[in-house]
Amino acid sequence: MATPPLSTASSAYVRSFNRFELKYLLPLEAAREFAAELALHAHPDPHSGLEGYPVYSLYWDSPELLFFWEKLDGEKLRRKLRFRRYEGRDEVYVEIKQRTDRTVQKRRTRLALAEVLALFDRGAIDAARESQASDPVLQEALVLTRMHRLAPSAAIRYQRQAWFASFEPDLRVTFDSRLQYDAHELDLARPERSGPYLLDPRWCVLEIKYNHRVPQWLLALVRKHGLEVVRFSKYCAAIDLARFGGRHGLTPRPE
Repeated sequence: MATPPLSTASSAYVRSFNRFELKYLLPLEAAREFAAELALHAHPDPHSGLEGYPVYSLYWDSPELLFFWEKLDGEKLRRKLRFRRYEGRDEVYVEIKQRTDRTVQKRRTRLALAEVLALFDRGAIDAARESQASDPVLQEALVLTRMHRLAPSAAIRYQRQAWFASFEPDLRVTFDSRLQYDAHELDLARPERSGPYLLDPRWCVLEIKYNHRVPQWLLALVRKHGLEVVRFSKYCAAIDLARFGGRHGLTPRPE
């Protein structure tokens, strides 16, 4: 496949930011109650609608599953590469998610789907493509792919409802439900709509994402609902189930 010229528009969308993340597991009914109270302090993402929006993420890893094992080994500094698509849009977000101890740095850029398919071409990367990339996120993704021989490893699909705090611009709350995974059909151009459930579909994952601190009103809401923080990586849980039969117990089980 011929490599098209690199998009000049993509570099204008480079985003890089530091974040903290808190994750909770709760039943869908409890999530609806939580969201009703959240509405007093936040407003829904305009893309969410009543049912939220589908998210498709394709994760790449090395043949030795470098990124998976870095997570399991508790490495303080680790990265992973993923490609994210939203339904009905022919564009892809190339994302590098890096964790340094408790802080998450996410760097991402947006490109046309055809451009991503040609550039990455299932891991066949050479130094010439890297030198052509003026976008720093894209260049880093290409270097990672070549150095570690990255290739598609697992796909995750779920339905997301997102909320933004009314007076804390850095605060975002998301509810992810109907989490499904696939470790075989890994085509970014044709995202699969099926696959085994990663989590009991009667439950969802609540994530609080913030830059500095969680406001007291949200902490009080979490305490009111009796929520406890869980450690949960969608990608690692999917790999554990697909490659190791869940031996590492990376999927939290509702009580």
